[in-house]
Amino acid sequence: MRLIIDTDPGMGSKGADPEDGLAILFALGSPEVTVEAVTVVAGNVPTSHSWPNLHHLLALVDRTDVAVRAGAVAPLHPDRVPQNAGLRMREGLEQHDVPAVPLPEDDRGAAELIRDTVLANPGEITVVAIGPLTNVARAIQLDPSVATAVSRLVIMGGTVEVAGNITPAAEFNVWMDPEAADIVFRSGAAITMVGLDVCHQTHFDLSQVAALRGRGDLADFVADAAASWIEARELFSGESDLHLYDSLAMAAAIDPEVVETRPALVQIETGEGPAQGMTVAWTNDVLRRVLTGLEPNADVAVAVDLDRFEHLFRTRVLSPLESVPR
Repeated sequence: MRLIIDTDPGMGSKGADPEDGLAILFALGSPEVTVEAVTVVAGNVPTSHSWPNLHHLLALVDRTDVAVRAGAVAPLHPDRVPQNAGLRMREGLEQHDVPAVPLPEDDRGAAELIRDTVLANPGEITVVAIGPLTNVARAIQLDPSVATAVSRLVIMGGTVEVAGNITPAAEFNVWMDPEAADIVFRSGAAITMVGLDVCHQTHFDLSQVAALRGRGDLADFVADAAASWIEARELFSGESDLHLYDSLAMAAAIDPEVVETRPALVQIETGEGPAQGMTVAWTNDVLRRVLTGLEPNADVAVAVDLDRFEHLFRTRVLSPLESVPR
């Protein structure tokens, strides 16, 4: 299985969600997977953070052979005020001893790599998008045939029936760039949407963090990043664990039996109001046909096999990290 991972890795930035890094480790630890490239996008942290974070993670796992490209530094719409303000605020996050790596001046590299790799290998590349969809939308804008040439696009984002996690209406990745999400869901790509309905059933807690301590540079880096995010979550939500959003999407890309899906028409609210970034998922076929006249454009995850997922996460992420003797 050949993957491109499009991501906004916060692992390495203190108080940022490190979960993209766990998903990257998941893919790299899966023997049936070839990671063709990892591309970065502004989201969880600005690209000025995610770019060195990615380089540091790949160096620690001794996978600097993987192709990497920097991508979009902001949403497609230049006037997304709260989204851009959030990115500017997170520029000030401290780093976990991550060496500086300057960003390329040209931010088109990620979209061009996605376009070129997918079109050179029609039907063979799965794109796992675990950040805002800006780079993927740009690739489709460069050549709309990317949408039909990709084998599958697995998206961590959106909701079906539950509330959002950044606003009451919206999930963070879609909220960060609603215009990009709208382009992607209208593109005709074969999409699997792994949203909050299933992701919020996954957990990674401080006991699992503690099991990584002293197991080597990579394990300590993961533990430090996870602990700082859990500490931040305790402050603003009172929760003392993190959700494995991106790892679940990665698992669903590699082993589709991990999630149960249902065909749906997914529409994106691109207005400027309080519902901006909302995913409206029409799962009722009768209402969809009568009220929209449109066909489904995605398979949306509605249930998760937690035992199957936790086994995969343990064998492909945790066990390799814990294997270094204390």
